[in-house]
Amino acid sequence: MNKNHKLETLTTDKIKRNFMLINSSYFSEIIYAENRRFFDLYLNVGKKGTLENQTKTYNELIENLNEYLTKISEYLKSTYTNSEKKNAAELNEKKLNIEVVQITENNKNFDTVIICGKEYKNFGIFKKNIGIRTEIKDGRILTMERKTDTLKENLK
Repeated sequence: MNKNHKLETLTTDKIKRNFMLINSSYFSEIIYAENRRFFDLYLNVGKKGTLENQTKTYNELIENLNEYLTKISEYLKSTYTNSEKKNAAELNEKKLNIEVVQITENNKNFDTVIICGKEYKNFGIFKKNIGIRTEIKDGRILTMERKTDTLKENLK
């Protein structure tokens, strides 16, 4: 993550004013880097429709985001395939792209999911994406899994 771009903390009022409500989730694209990179943020409100817990969880997440991204990057390096190890110098230079952040309500297993990855050229022409799905509960990373289709996996 580019340390020069500060993510804004959220309030319930900001969410209700600036986010779209789709089914039982508030949605917005959040810019997180100087080069206008963004991730999709979903705040699941469920049947109650309250946002207090999700707002608190998101604000804690952005406060510790660099720490999480460092841990995710280290995990990603540990999962390189043999062909990726040959391109390790190029891969290690690439920044980790945050694609989706989901803050859940009443999920006993996790309260936050971060989907991120790196894209690189394979054989010089084909683009390949390495995706990581990270589950967080109460500020602690519980699981990190490498996925071939992280967006599909996030529907579980």
